[in-house]
Amino acid sequence: MRQGWWMRTAVLVAVAALPVAAAGCTTTVPGSATAAPAPGASAGPDALEPPAASPGPRSGLDADVLPDECLLNASEFGDLVGLAVQPPEQGTVEREDGSVSAGCVATADSEPVAMINVYAVRSGTPADYVRAGGGTGRRDLRGVGEAAVVIDTATGPTLQLASPEYLVTILVSAQTPSDDAWRAAAQAALSRLPG
Repeated sequence: MRQGWWMRTAVLVAVAALPVAAAGCTTTVPGSATAAPAPGASAGPDALEPPAASPGPRSGLDADVLPDECLLNASEFGDLVGLAVQPPEQGTVEREDGSVSAGCVATADSEPVAMINVYAVRSGTPADYVRAGGGTGRRDLRGVGEAAVVIDTATGPTLQLASPEYLVTILVSAQTPSDDAWRAAAQAALSRLPG
């Protein structure tokens, strides 16, 4: 994977994950990162971190809680973004400070189009975390998971999805999925989470 690709899709690191039947490859890419804004806020293209910690139910997230965050297959990613997608791959980014972040990335014509990340919440529940977000540019997605919202970001819309144990984020770049497409992707991702 190219560094430029990661830099353009950094916000995608807010997604969902679980091991799928076939393991994806892991690629380490050098890069630098800045903290992403809290859900509902716009982020610059270089944001690679989960939302910053704040008091109360949004007190923080632990990233990289699953070894493989590819909770959707190529067909499911393709249905979400409306494009033919190559098999998704788990990848990592090594930042200048030595820290590493991971996520599952889907590409179409060698360009990233979507990314999934899975988090654990430090306090409360994943649903508390999703519901505690505020601001403009976010809307509830009813009928899936414990709680779900779609958030407008600078890179593209991001689904935050709560299961009983995990917060899954799915970022889509340069596309706007329908609510039915979001729900189908969310159901598939939830079905592959451990537990």
